[in-house]
Amino acid sequence: MIKRRIHSVPELNTTSTADISFMLLIFFLVASSVSVDKGLARVLPPVDDETEQVVAQVERSKALAIEITADGRCLVDENEIDANTLHTIASKFIQQQGSDHVIVVESSPEAQYDIYFTVQNQLANAYREARRQMAQATYGKPYDELNESQRQSIREKCPQHIAEPLAVPSTESKTASAHD
Repeated sequence: MIKRRIHSVPELNTTSTADISFMLLIFFLVASSVSVDKGLARVLPPVDDETEQVVAQVERSKALAIEITADGRCLVDENEIDANTLHTIASKFIQQQGSDHVIVVESSPEAQYDIYFTVQNQLANAYREARRQMAQATYGKPYDELNESQRQSIREKCPQHIAEPLAVPSTESKTASAHD
């Protein structure tokens, strides 16, 4: 008679699959890139509900008005400029006014974030440049090489005064939303 053969299923050698999977994981981690979100390094004041907001009166000659329009233009004292050159204008203004200055940044709610970040970075560069030049004139060395007490002295002579008024919707947008 015909004998039936018992067929056995061959076993797979899986000892190297763990090594291969880890190698693929490492490859994809190294080969891929992670997008980095943009942000601003700012220290915000603590939240204090009991504090009243005080409206300060500033002389017009001691204020630099920067406006970011909805169409992405940058206006300094109502004159259009390239946002990438703002640091030179702001640095000169800061050095001329000393500690009695304020930079007012008004941004349209429809403005793109890129132009806002550019303006903020340019203002940070302007303060950095003004403090560097003040440190060079006062101590004869760059701001980065000063000790902490000297840096504090320069920061007091050249404080960072940036005001950002709250955006108030225009009457046109109120009217448009009332009809919708």
